[in-house]
Amino acid sequence: MKLTVHWLRFIIAFVIFLTLFSFDPSLASAQTIDYGKSYINVTKGLNGGTVELGDTLEIRVAIVVRSGGVYDSCAFYDTVQTGTTYIPGTIKVLTNEGKVYKSFTDAAGDDEGGKTGSAIRINLGYNQADKPATAFIRGLIRSTHRPSFYGGSCIMVASFRVKVTSAIGTQINLGGGAITYKNGLSVTKKGFPSNPVAVYTNYGICSNTVGVNALGTEFNGTFGSGKKRYRGASPNVPYDGTSYAYTGFTSNAPNDYFYGIANNTSTNTGYTTSNTWAKPDGSSPTHRVFSVWDIIGDHTGAASPLLGNPAADTVANPNAGYMLVVNAAYRIDSAFQHTISNLCPNTYYEISTWMRNICSKCGCDSTGKGATGGAGYIATAPGDSSGVYPNLTYELNGVDYYTTGNIKYTGQWIKKGFTFLTGPAQTSVTLKLINNAPGGGGNDWALDDITVATCSPNFTFTPTPNPMVCDSNVVSMGAIIKSFFPNYTNYKWQKSINNGATWTDLTAGATGTAVWNGSEYTYTVNYPSFVAYRTDSGTKYKVVVATTFPNLSNSSCQVSDGSTTITLNILNCGITLSTNLISFSGQLQNDKAHLNWTTTAETESLVFEIEKSTDGNNYYPIGSVNSYGNYNSNMNTYSFIDPDPVTGTNFYRIRMFGKNNQSKYSRTVEIAPVTKTLAVMTVINPFTSQLDFYVNAAHGIATEADLFDGFGRRVKNIKCNLLTGSNHLVFNNTQSLPAGAYTLRIKTNDRILSRPVIKLKN
Repeated sequence: MKLTVHWLRFIIAFVIFLTLFSFDPSLASAQTIDYGKSYINVTKGLNGGTVELGDTLEIRVAIVVRSGGVYDSCAFYDTVQTGTTYIPGTIKVLTNEGKVYKSFTDAAGDDEGGKTGSAIRINLGYNQADKPATAFIRGLIRSTHRPSFYGGSCIMVASFRVKVTSAIGTQINLGGGAITYKNGLSVTKKGFPSNPVAVYTNYGICSNTVGVNALGTEFNGTFGSGKKRYRGASPNVPYDGTSYAYTGFTSNAPNDYFYGIANNTSTNTGYTTSNTWAKPDGSSPTHRVFSVWDIIGDHTGAASPLLGNPAADTVANPNAGYMLVVNAAYRIDSAFQHTISNLCPNTYYEISTWMRNICSKCGCDSTGKGATGGAGYIATAPGDSSGVYPNLTYELNGVDYYTTGNIKYTGQWIKKGFTFLTGPAQTSVTLKLINNAPGGGGNDWALDDITVATCSPNFTFTPTPNPMVCDSNVVSMGAIIKSFFPNYTNYKWQKSINNGATWTDLTAGATGTAVWNGSEYTYTVNYPSFVAYRTDSGTKYKVVVATTFPNLSNSSCQVSDGSTTITLNILNCGITLSTNLISFSGQLQNDKAHLNWTTTAETESLVFEIEKSTDGNNYYPIGSVNSYGNYNSNMNTYSFIDPDPVTGTNFYRIRMFGKNNQSKYSRTVEIAPVTKTLAVMTVINPFTSQLDFYVNAAHGIATEADLFDGFGRRVKNIKCNLLTGSNHLVFNNTQSLPAGAYTLRIKTNDRILSRPVIKLKN
């Protein structure tokens, strides 16, 4: 493309190409014909996305005859591929901007296009005064024919549509087919290579990404920064003598087949930081490339992600960010590629870029008139003279996964990307970003901030990230893990005693069961309850999750909430009451909880507040009892009946208040209704010198009760025969056990019941 202020490049439609292209390097110098095969996802439209079952795809082959070219015997041949079905009545030839130029019936022999079985054929060349195509004869195309690019080149797009019938997780091949042309005595036939396309779930972009960008090249996709306008060529933009070459910015460069990496897109001779110059900019020298390009800076770190950064002042700004700027070629080429290593297996990644259409007046319509050429120009769309819309395909390991869709001109940056799941043992992938829309009359774009980041879950800690607990009280904490994906189900707890500088594992890896709640997968993980003391204040806890057990031990593949942990805040809740609660128990009588407790050494007036919980974590008061004031008695016994029937498992505790509002908690009693099966009715928790618990049995049965410490070692065991109804069981002489978390297990020949319990210091 060589343009003056009034000459803009041509475009092949509003092509959203996921691409195939066959190119003979000799054509660039010896011949004046280019051609490429691609497709657009009509269903996904402007938003872009993956190819899914039921999507409508438009298969397109673009043929460009450039200045001075004359080619006879022009035709397009293709076959409806396996995994797709042809949509009747869709065989057409499109203009350079995707408008319908010719339509054909499906029947063969009645016009220039048709379908026989699964075979598609379109004879090309429609100038009625210059060897036109017929139903049986391939036609001639000159560079001066229409659809025209400024009268100097002809571009037409042969197309048809198919519907995807292949299931998610499979691949379809949208390659194959061929074109024919003759420049001399013999007919040349050029076939298109295979183009595998994944039929893949369209997850969109992650709602939550964490961790270091895994791209691993080009300053992790930001293209770096510096004072100079031009950074230099990128090793990730392939150049083999026929693809994109590096250049700076002048009034007519970067031209088609060229790119630049810069922090300011104004021309060298008309250097400016302002984007308010007219379009076209008739200044001499012009400030705008081709007199119409936007004058912008990069995207990285912009205060407004949509607006991006202004064009850098390379005199005053010592370290402005760079971006990749591409003037897309007629051909369909890879504009960026890199092999990404050190990925985590079975893990979802967001692969995304920020892009911007940088030319609002680059269109050239099918009559050959440019967007700045005055009256008569036919706009790309109402009020839109930007011409061809940029579009990229994301290819992974040679397979197309995603297309960005049309990127219309808005004067803003837009984020495009998709979510990819690595295989069970996959740790690397080769990424290609492919330009899908051949250059000319638009398709000028900037790209920045390429990201390959883990799609991570969200964490909600219970009861809060910073629980305040009275000294010597029980701590119960947990976390709710929420994710759009169901595979972050492996977890472990970690602890830090040096403010998060280092972490140690507290539990071995375990697996949660994620349940879909209508918008995300969620599951809860609880840490074993324990008694916390003043020396534990400031200790941090966190949950680490991963998609596999091996990933739990890989610092690069494990995921935690990077900004939030559980930090214990152990409080001195005042002077300890001299009065002691020496016992607290409960029984189920007539479907109601009957609670009893005993105090010793009462020396002041007391109030006993009874608290209840249905989940073991959240308690609320249900009544109170005043002390007798009998200070001469060694022991005083009190009782309370919960007025509500016990319909599920209830937890009760007593909070004892003194005259200065000092308080002390009792241990917890668990009471459950009588069932027709084996059930734990009551557990006196925490315990010191003995552990009392009540078990209901529907009939007489042999049982075994065990007490396990935090390492899974059995420290207590009793065997007995349960009687029908409630049975009171006791582990005696537990005062020698270390304080901490334990597990009570009751086992019969067909049932196992477990309850967490806490041993206090004696």
